[in-house]
Amino acid sequence: MDGLDFGDGASASGDHAAAGGGGASFSAKHASISIIPHFTGLLSVLGSLFIVLDILHPRNRSKKLCKVYSRLLLGMSLSDLCSSVAMALSTWPIPRGTNVYAASGTQGTCTAQGFFVQMGTAAPLYNGFLAL
Repeated sequence: MDGLDFGDGASASGDHAAAGGGGASFSAKHASISIIPHFTGLLSVLGSLFIVLDILHPRNRSKKLCKVYSRLLLGMSLSDLCSSVAMALSTWPIPRGTNVYAASGTQGTCTAQGFFVQMGTAAPLYNGFLAL
């Protein structure tokens, strides 16, 4: 086999220098794992943004923010929004030259992405409180 063997039947083959991999080679599987989160993350951002805007809309704001349910839903949507933006960036914030498909960021962008992804852990907590 030419290139890297990932042990799952996929091997890295083909030139990938144009996608920011620093000359590393990647399979179509690795490319799709990097590209698909851009779309799914965008859908999640749009869904969370719709909920936030619905709760904060001037015609509903005073009525909805008085309810604990709406405030919990707002918190959950805001934490999910932050996490979804970070997930939508996929591998872009990862430092260039780390042998990851389409990595084009710096250590700072990678750290920032990690922070915002971790903010998403609050969403299941809010969801649990909503279930009570």
